[in-house]
Amino acid sequence: IVDAMLQCHERSTFIPVLANSFANRTAEVEVQHAERENDDSKYNLWKLISLQFDLLTSMTTFPLRLLSIVGGGIALMGFLLSFVLIVTRLIYGSEWAAQGVFTVFAILFIFIGAQLLGMGLLGEYIGRIYNDVRARPRYFVKEIVGEEIEAKTSRKTKTKTKARVSLAKQV
Repeated sequence: IVDAMLQCHERSTFIPVLANSFANRTAEVEVQHAERENDDSKYNLWKLISLQFDLLTSMTTFPLRLLSIVGGGIALMGFLLSFVLIVTRLIYGSEWAAQGVFTVFAILFIFIGAQLLGMGLLGEYIGRIYNDVRARPRYFVKEIVGEEIEAKTSRKTKTKTKARVSLAKQV
């Protein structure tokens, strides 16, 4: 696990979360902590919020997906409102239009939803690029079993290795 953690080239590393993502089984070890000389922490509220934001953005792309889902939902609501307004106008005539206020809301819902959806998709692409840049190991080789085959390790040298690789964990 330590070797895998050393392969990660990240700026902000949260060791417990990173170790938990690489380990098959984790356990907690109780440690006695000495009291501080003065009871004040060096982390104020803004540093704690920044730390939480770094933790959230460095470990998951779920907020970006949530942004896309919310944007798609808002755009869908705009299209549904537009459809309802068109049907209502056909049934009740031009008298029931409320001076176009609902039409403006429908158009705003469509455009705001499309913008949020686009931002979420763009963020998803950036999140995938970020995951590739972090260069975390994808798999850990638990054992190599089977018949020997010839494999290229570089352009000039060939070595003998086993045919089947048993993967311990996919990260």
